Amino acid sequence: MNNIFWALLILFALAALVRMDWAYYLVYVVGGVWVFSHWWIRRSLAHLRIARRIPQYAFTNEQVTVQIEIDNLAWLPLPWLQLQEAVPLDLKDRDDYRTVVSIGGRSHIVHEYRLYCRRRGYYTVGPLNLRTSDLFGFVEARWEENGSSELIVYPMIVPLERLGLPSRMPFGALAARRQLDEDPARMGGVRQYASGDSLRRIHWKATAHEDKLLVKKLQPSQELPLFLVLDLDRNAYPQRAVIGVSEWAISVTASVAGHMSEQRQAVGVSSNGLDPLSDELVATIAPRTGRDHLMSIWRLLARVQLNPDAPSLASWLPAHTADLPWGATLVVVTPHLSEEALWVLHNAYRRGSNVIALICASQLDFRTIQARGRRLGVQVASTIWESELQALANK
Repeated sequence: MNNIFWALLILFALAALVRMDWAYYLVYVVGGVWVFSHWWIRRSLAHLRIARRIPQYAFTNEQVTVQIEIDNLAWLPLPWLQLQEAVPLDLKDRDDYRTVVSIGGRSHIVHEYRLYCRRRGYYTVGPLNLRTSDLFGFVEARWEENGSSELIVYPMIVPLERLGLPSRMPFGALAARRQLDEDPARMGGVRQYASGDSLRRIHWKATAHEDKLLVKKLQPSQELPLFLVLDLDRNAYPQRAVIGVSEWAISVTASVAGHMSEQRQAVGVSSNGLDPLSDELVATIAPRTGRDHLMSIWRLLARVQLNPDAPSLASWLPAHTADLPWGATLVVVTPHLSEEALWVLHNAYRRGSNVIALICASQLDFRTIQARGRRLGVQVASTIWESELQALANK
């Protein structure tokens, strides 16, 4: 910009000294184009409206499509526009997210690119940078997005049959020893209306069909809450595969939570891992049902991290399981189950809980711990799959 200005000034001075008419015309033409280019490019760039369309969440190993929508509200076109998107390394599907497009006046274009969600986590996509210039290269303009977009990548969800667990592992659907409240989601038929029945329980379709008042018969709720405990004490994980095994443990926890939530089971979760949003231990999520509740569990598991200063499972667990209701199922996902932790789980069993320990890494004395756990009322199972760990290690 400055070079052209000084060149025009020098050319004008020479034209004035030697009285060359053609030099005056050259100054007028080049100067006019220079001024018009400034007005054109800056005005056009100011009249761009840009929006990024990105999913709010995705799952590990999933590819998502991101759309950049650009509207040019000005009448003048932009001959070329360079788009440079800032993408986290763990989401990149290619080396560079830079492209050049052209956009006409009063037009709309959509630029698409793909992200590969190779690891769980909270990610920010952006900011977007734009660069453009006129056809002669007289002026260059840049624009940078003020904010960015968030993408939550949930942990890998694995069907329970792929976890290598016993086919009859009782994850919470237990026969209750006492009659529980009726579950409005479990209809057991209809019966004739009786005095005192609530109008909310009238089955209107059946009433219209039979031409008499019929009410819904509800089955008693047999589902007892399931509470998941995820051990993310970094010192408990094998040093050579700490990342792969810990990611597998998180995936196992998310898979069990998803499976039981689909069965309308109340599911809660707690962990001694770190929450990067607060740099403290993650908050406990109390058992509840529903899709929204499952999403909150998966969001927590998407961001939770290993804790190098975490208390041991045996010392941390009692305070977080003391308030479990009778009949609840306690599932502990850990890379290593010590003798001390086994006795803590035995105490939970004595208080009326159904206790399951899922070992997500190889443990030399696994058979011994499993046999001892069977005598103490604790079901101990292994969920390690070398193929899954190898796949995680290669990502």
